[in-house]
Amino acid sequence: MQLKQDLENGDTSVKISALKKVIQLILNGERLPGILMTVIRFVMPSEDHTLKKLLLVFWEIVPKTTSEGKLLQEMILVCDAYRKDLSHPNEFIRGSTLRFLCKLKEPELLEPLMPTIRICLEHRHSYVRRNAVLAIFTIYKNFDFLIPDAPELISNFLEGEQDMSCKRNAFMMLIHADQERALYYLSTCIDQVNSFGDILQLVIVELIYKVCHANPGERARFIRCIYNLLNSSSPAVRYEAAGTLVTLSSAPTAIK
Repeated sequence: MQLKQDLENGDTSVKISALKKVIQLILNGERLPGILMTVIRFVMPSEDHTLKKLLLVFWEIVPKTTSEGKLLQEMILVCDAYRKDLSHPNEFIRGSTLRFLCKLKEPELLEPLMPTIRICLEHRHSYVRRNAVLAIFTIYKNFDFLIPDAPELISNFLEGEQDMSCKRNAFMMLIHADQERALYYLSTCIDQVNSFGDILQLVIVELIYKVCHANPGERARFIRCIYNLLNSSSPAVRYEAAGTLVTLSSAPTAIK
């Protein structure tokens, strides 16, 4: 099979072309016996960034289980490759691997990676930290037994994080995974909300609307925060804050 020969013996550009064809064939429903081991042996060791990006697509679509639903033995080798990429010195490779893990549906593959995913929360690059939060959120949502302390972990992360996109992802996770922790965090910084970036302000408006809609008694607690966000520099935040204020307030002055 020419594709196998290209993957085994070709230079980087030939391997890139061959792997693209393999991906297309798999997406078209073709069965390619032996292709998984060929990719593991001859493509996976490459440090070329384009090949690494294509490999993430390949791992996502390639069948990972037997006809009986058991994980293929070869996937143990792939799992080790994930772990190495999660510790890669290049932040893009780390971050893109974390994003890829959000798509995995096999807890057996994710379980050995959990310690390395946690460590990525402490990475110096915000791109890695942001995607680590996203991975933890998704894994907790799908397989909470793999990381039962995720809400506490992300709550502690949120308190010390400075990057707004990282804070936004962390706060969004708490809204859905542990609303009380999200509310506690908001209560500790409610006077600073106007200094936050718009991506975090929008999520805060979402939480306030959600809480006050479910429990109107909470309106007095948060109405001033919404008023303050009417002065946000972001038109999107002002729009959402105004809509929330009209919905939650019965006072005629609020509508004016």
